[in-house]
Amino acid sequence: MSRLLSRKVLLPAAILVALLVILSLLPIPKVIVPEISIPAETVVTLFGFPITNTLLATWLTMLILIVGSWLITRKREMVPGRWQGALEMIVEALYNLVEGAAGRKWARRFFPIVATIFIFLLVSNWLGLTPLYGGWGVLEPVREGEHGQAVQWLNRSESLGLWVPAEQGHGEGEQTYKLAPLFRSAATDMNTTVALAIISVVCTQIFGVWASGVPYFGKFVAVSRVIQAFTKPRLGCVGRIGTFFMGIIDLFVGLIETISEFGKIISFSFRLFGNIFAGEVLLGVIGFLIPYLVSLPFYGLELFVGFVQALVFMMLSVAFFITAISGHGAEEH
Repeated sequence: MSRLLSRKVLLPAAILVALLVILSLLPIPKVIVPEISIPAETVVTLFGFPITNTLLATWLTMLILIVGSWLITRKREMVPGRWQGALEMIVEALYNLVEGAAGRKWARRFFPIVATIFIFLLVSNWLGLTPLYGGWGVLEPVREGEHGQAVQWLNRSESLGLWVPAEQGHGEGEQTYKLAPLFRSAATDMNTTVALAIISVVCTQIFGVWASGVPYFGKFVAVSRVIQAFTKPRLGCVGRIGTFFMGIIDLFVGLIETISEFGKIISFSFRLFGNIFAGEVLLGVIGFLIPYLVSLPFYGLELFVGFVQALVFMMLSVAFFITAISGHGAEEH
């Protein structure tokens, strides 16, 4: 048994070591990592409006979802085909997940919002791992103090070129360039993650008002006890003092509730942005240090991370919606 176990462990390790040795001996060109930039890069200006690579990636994700949904559902049948069956299975699994958390009544209202966010983020995150993203784009001259790469132009107009490794550069004084990828995962832009977080938090307030009416805002501006301390009859001196101080506590609790709503936007935004951006940086660094085949397992890891982050965003939104309606018509489980 121990010999069999050792073979299962040692054989893959030996294959990995041999692969590393072969890759180090072969004249394989190194991967040139694009410039790591936290802000999204502008790739084109349209009517004076800067179009960033993350905005292009968002449009591409939307186009894929819209066209794909239309192609799959344009000829719906009672006995679904392969693609229709797969889509129905995904939608049903997501709906059952939301219904199990929120109940049948509210799941029908929550589902269109949270499922749209989940599917958008999942497709966007996974598209960011394809060769369409990151490896090509617009070559821009570097500014003073920035690091760049020499470029070998493929045409006379210098509109199409390839990066040249540093050891093969054209020498000092030559103009160097940096790469602004044409597409970059939408979730690596804080504008996208903040926008999704704001949508989630605003929907939380809408569902809270839907369930409780205008009194829902009383948890943010809790002045009822302070007013009662001065207006309610037959309280007595001690009762009025006690009600007044309880009202002051309610005001502080309301302030904390208000701050927590803005805190949700911050936590939502930075959690999603940080994980997806860090994943892209990790893949770039691993691809530079150990190019090609050895970096493939990290793509599997990032596929899992992209799925988990989309699911976490969806389920946290559901949890906030449930908190907003709790005690006001939510079903018991």
